[in-house]
This record gives sequence, C-alpha cells and structure tokens, in this order.
Amino acid sequence: MKVIGIIWQSYYNLLYRAAGHVSNVLDVELYSARVLDKDPDRLEKVLDAMEEADLVLLYRSVESFWDMVEKRLAKGIRGHVVCLSHDPAYWTLSTVRPDIVSRAYSYLVINGEANLTNMLKFLATEVLGVSVAYEEPQAVPWEGLYHPKAPHVFHGIEPYCAWYDAYWAERPVKGTVGILFSRHYWVNANTDVEDALIEELERRSLKVISAFAYSVKDDALGTKGSGEVVLEWFMDAEGRSRIDAMVKLISFFLGTRRDRDTVDITRSEVASDGVEILKKLNVPCFSPVTSFYKTVEEWEREELNLDIGWAVALPEFEGVIEPIIIAAQREGDKDTRDRVPILDRVEKLADRIHRWVALRKVPVEERRVAFVLHNNPCASVEATVGAGAHLDTLASVADILQKMRESGYRVEAPESGKALIEEIMAKKAVSEFRWTTVEEIVAKGGALALVDKETYLQWFQELPERTRHRMVEAWGKPPGEWKEGIPPAMVHDGALVITGLRYGHAVVCVQPKRGCAGARCDGQVCKILHDPDVPPPHQYVATYKWLSRVFGAHVLIHVGTHGNLEFLPGKGVGLSAACFPDIGIDTMPHLYIYNADNPPEGTVAKRRSYATLVDHMQTVMTGSGLYEVLSELDRLLTEYEEVKIKDRGRAHALQHIILQEVARTNLDKEIRVKVQGRRRPLCEVSHEEMHGLSFDEVVREIHGKLSLIRNTQIQDGMHIFGRRPEGERRVDFIYSILRYDTGADVSLRREVAQKLGYDLSALLQDPAHIDEHTGKPYGTLLEEVDRVSKSLIRTVLHEQKAAAADRQPF
Repeated sequence: MKVIGIIWQSYYNLLYRAAGHVSNVLDVELYSARVLDKDPDRLEKVLDAMEEADLVLLYRSVESFWDMVEKRLAKGIRGHVVCLSHDPAYWTLSTVRPDIVSRAYSYLVINGEANLTNMLKFLATEVLGVSVAYEEPQAVPWEGLYHPKAPHVFHGIEPYCAWYDAYWAERPVKGTVGILFSRHYWVNANTDVEDALIEELERRSLKVISAFAYSVKDDALGTKGSGEVVLEWFMDAEGRSRIDAMVKLISFFLGTRRDRDTVDITRSEVASDGVEILKKLNVPCFSPVTSFYKTVEEWEREELNLDIGWAVALPEFEGVIEPIIIAAQREGDKDTRDRVPILDRVEKLADRIHRWVALRKVPVEERRVAFVLHNNPCASVEATVGAGAHLDTLASVADILQKMRESGYRVEAPESGKALIEEIMAKKAVSEFRWTTVEEIVAKGGALALVDKETYLQWFQELPERTRHRMVEAWGKPPGEWKEGIPPAMVHDGALVITGLRYGHAVVCVQPKRGCAGARCDGQVCKILHDPDVPPPHQYVATYKWLSRVFGAHVLIHVGTHGNLEFLPGKGVGLSAACFPDIGIDTMPHLYIYNADNPPEGTVAKRRSYATLVDHMQTVMTGSGLYEVLSELDRLLTEYEEVKIKDRGRAHALQHIILQEVARTNLDKEIRVKVQGRRRPLCEVSHEEMHGLSFDEVVREIHGKLSLIRNTQIQDGMHIFGRRPEGERRVDFIYSILRYDTGADVSLRREVAQKLGYDLSALLQDPAHIDEHTGKPYGTLLEEVDRVSKSLIRTVLHEQKAAAADRQPF
C-alpha cells in the first residue's frame, strides 16, 4: 500500500523513523513541508504522486504552497486523505471518518516514536484494511526534569534534587541555573543543545535544574504548560527561587494556554502573565536563539532574517535578555533536519551566565563596576563627552556613585557632574583628538592602564582569523602601526593606553574612538568617513578587554543614549565570534541606561551588545508660553479685537502697529496669507496688496502662529537618573503626560475644558478662531485650560504631601 505524506518539519524526523518500522506493511514516502515550500518542481511531482497513492497523510501547516495542495484535493484523488493540523478546521479536508482523524491526531500530539509507529499501523488497519496489530496511544510525560547523566526523567523536584546531590558530590558550587526547554526535543531524542549547555554550565561549577515542558497549558491534554513548570520546579514551597539564573529555550510566552481550542499569543495579557512569573522568580532570564531556518554554515555567512520574529522578537515581550544564538540546523537523510549546538556560542552563553551569577553572589563591598560615557569627538571635541539624549549623564554617574558608596560599595564619588567632567578634562582621560596627543594624556594622568603588546596579543589571538586580518588591514599589526599616513591609535611607548578615572572599585571611562586615530582632525585620519564598515582600532578592543579581564568588572554600565559598541560591524542579530559588539562586551554583564522613547535603537543594543536596558525618565516638558516681544504682540491683538467695532480709528492704527511687530519678531517670514489665490509669506506681500486683504484674516493667521508657539511643549533641563522632578517641575512633568487627549473616557484636559464651558476638540482643531464670548482666540483658551489643569495637579500633590505628613509618627 502506497502512502504519500506531507508533514510539518517538526514532526518529520520522528515520523520518518516510524515509517521504517512499518516498511513491511506500507510503502511510505514522506516530504517536508519546509522543503516543498522552497522547491516548486518537487512539489509538482509530489502532487502528481498523490493521484496514485492509497493514502495521503497531511499535516497542514502555514507554508504558502498549501493552497495548491488543497486545489488538487478538491479535484478528487483515488486514495483516502487524512489531514491533521493544530487547527481542527483543516481536519475537514480528510475523506475518512472524523473519529479516525481524531485518533490519528492523538497519536501525533502525544508524540514519541512508538506512538507515531502505532499511528501508521492504525491507519493501515482502519483506513487501508491491512491487518496489522497496533496499540492505543501510549502516555508520554508532558513535562519532566531531565539530565543527560540521569538514569531516567524525574517527575518531581525532590527526587531530581536527591539524585543530583549524589551526582554532584563534593564539587564546589558557584550557583544554580534553571533551563526550560521544549518537550518536543526530549520526545524526539534531540537534546544535543541542552546536553552541551548543561555540560558547559557544570564545567563552570554551576548546578543545573533542567526541565522540559509542553509549551502551552492545555487542560484537555493535561499539560501544565511552561509557566506552571517554572513556578513549581524553579521555586520552593515558600516562594523563593531555587535558581540564580534561568535559560528559556521556548519562544512561547510562559503564560500561554489553550482556550476554546485556540492559542492566542498576540493578546497582551499572555505576555504579561509571563512577566509576572519572571518577576516572582526574580533572576536574570536568558533567551538564547535557535535558528529554525538556517544550517550552521548558512548562519555563518548570512543574517537570520526569518528567525527573528519567532526566536528573537517574540520572547523580548517578556523582558528576557541576551539573544545569543546557540543552535542551528543540520541536514540529514531525505528531508530530515536536526537541531545541533554551535559549540563556541554555547560556551559564550555559559561564560556570560557565569558572570551574571557571580554579580548576584559577590558581596557588595567586593563588586567592581565600570561606567562608560559616550563621546563623539568629531562633532565638537570636548563638548560631546558624556552626551546622552535627554539625560545629564555626568550628574547621573556622580549620583549613582554616591548612592553606591552609601550602600556599601568600596567606591569614591565626585561631588557632582561638574566635578566629574572637570576631572576628566583636566587629566585628559579621553582618546587623543585634535590638540590632545597620547603623550599629553599620559602626562596629565588620564591613563587608567597601559596594556603591553604581549598581553594584548593574547586577547587578539582569541579572535577569528578573518577578524584579525581585517583589523591588521585597517590599523596595522598590534598594537598598531602607521598605515597610509595614519598613526597607530593610542599607543605610548609600545603599549596601548586605556583612559579613564579610578574611583576605588569603580572606573569611569569615555568610550574610545571607533574609526580614527591620532590627534589630527583633517578628514584624512578618519577611516570611518571612507569605510563605514571599518573595524575598530586595537585600542578600542583592548579597552573593553581590559575592563573585563584585568579590572575585572562585575558589571559594565553604558550611560546615556547612545554609544557605538552596538553599532560596530557584524551581524544584525545572532552574532558570531567575529562580530565586534560580541568581541567588545566579552563576558561582562551589561547594563545600559537608555532613553525610554527610543525603542528601535534600544532593541539594537539589546540584540547586538547583549544590553539589559534600564529605561530612564524623560526630560520635564513645560509649556513654552510667549516671551516678552510676542506677549506684546498678543496684547495688541487682544486690544484690536476689543476696539475694531467701537473705535475704528484706533483699530486702523493698531493694524499698522501689529504688522510692524510681526515684522520685528520675524514672524512675517512664517505667517502666510492668501493673495490672488496663492498663499505667500507676509513679508512678500506689498503695501498695495495688503490693502486688498481682509485684516481679520491676517489677524487669524497671526493668532494661529502665536497659539502654536504658546502651546508647544519644550524641554526644561535634563533628567538626572534616580531624581524625580520636584516642586513646579513635578507639576509640569505630570501634566506633560496627562495633557494628551487620546479619546479615552477620562481625560483631564477635556474635563477641565468642559467645566470652563469649552469644547476641547474645537479648541484643538482651530486655535486661531476667535471665541465670540470672550474675544480670545482658541489658542489662548487652551492656555487657560492648561493653567487650571496644572492648578488641579498642584492641589492634589499638596494634599498628598499633607496627608503623608499627618501619618508621620511623633
């Protein structure tokens, strides 16, 4: 009996093995949906073969070619059709009894080689009439605790821990890591990735609790789902975490469950459930990447592309970190594909987990912290040291160091951000630029360390050969050489200069220059101008390696949006050892104080430099209002509205004065009026043309411009990390959020406008319109709404402060 099967890749390998067990009964030809989707010629041959098959076995997935399959089925074929899918709607493509389809799906979803073998025997008997013995679907654990050295899978944490303690014996313990992976890989005996990761973690003296789970909680199947497994096995009865870090190898959200036969991973509350579980666990949660589309060789030469949505972006909604690729595919017999570990990336992940656990374990007084400020010397020399969007990075670092000292860290702290930048510039603790040479930097005390050639060569030799070749081509042999008229970067007496300031167990560095060398700034020494993909100089790599390997930073903190580490050459995501962000960050835990309103570039930092983003509050926004000259123009416009009917002489005089004020403020270049059917700037309208215009229309345009200015929100200083706005700045900050009307039922600005007798939508739609009751433009009335709204906020804050004071004990 001939069986043609088109199967989803996830089931293909096991079904291929199962088909070998029934070859004496059935002639089974299986095809991977993944392969057919990329090979139209082969698909056409398979469609033709379906015409002659006794049984067509399908697992309907989401590839584009399925429309062609369904069209061929609709024409009618000789044999029987059994169509399975996670969506029961597709079962209707079957031509056999529904109970047969349902039973076949049970075999498949419970999975396991024995069950899939019995599924084929069941279909042979019940559909094709072949007499062959088969067994009912056998129970296979939906979740369990796994270890490659264990004699069996454990179904409870206590038996697992008892076995593990005996297995671990007297070895030293530096922490415990929980691994959560998909049941699919365990049931398919494809755990090479998990086995490699467990081995590397244990080699670093980290104990492991490794659990597999069916990704979705399904009451009908009796599955706990991944979230419940985490809560039950990674936490103890008192709600304390058993682990110091977690590795999540499942892309599904931890809170995913099957309701009404659907799995909706797009609902925001599903991700929120997972976030709450991780908050309870309260440990770093790593989300390594498996490429489902690329072989290891393809990944090495290409970007991931199709993997990003499922393997990288989706997990990020739960706040997981460090998408380091650790697995890809390997082609096998026929259409089989196995997931295999990328061993050097597994080692990288294990090293980074080890450093994160050490950060958690090391006493506060022993922790070493490296701060890195950003710099763009090509923009304005010293002025860009410590630049950060909407953040006073210098004051922030000073405040953080002071708080660290109060918390027991053995650090010193500058008195203020001003003191910090003054010390940086006095000691020239920056990279060489324009008038500052490396000799001056060393002489004035800006060098944290000098890395000799031998030490740097040890680090340099760790890099892939092609990476070393690129750096030598650009900057010469280590530690740097004259190259095409460009001097070696930051080399003093044959050693690489690492710049920065030491504050006890903390250092503050300014990020090294990324694409140029030497103190000249004539465009000739700046390689990045001519080659945006140029590798960083040797001193750049040496700086980060020194922070990681010699200073021994337990954590590196980039301060402010944004630096250039995450934009160095290399892959977009799923970096290799040849990618410079991966080289730079080494194995240091990486915190990045980042502007919350820049998620696209923040995502780049997360994916390429393994940053854990620490969002900071935005700059306080306040109303710009009207400055002195514009206030006078506004007063003249108000007076004009009052007298234009009752005192035409004064109104005529005001027309000339108003136009003079508009010209004096240069608004005549921005205000446009309609002259002979075309809108032109007021400054281009002649005296004669002005007489032909309605002055009320001119006034309307002026009102519109003033309303735009007075209602514009502007920044009031820079935010300092950890400091909440106080006094009137707090009022401005709260109102800058509440003033935006989103159409919600509750809107402060809309409610206040209504109480004052105004329609907020009308005020916003036409700020230049003159209110017939007050004689004021709508823009001025908006300003009045803002004043009253701020007054309400001020009152609430005052009452809260008074209530808090009343609660204070005597």
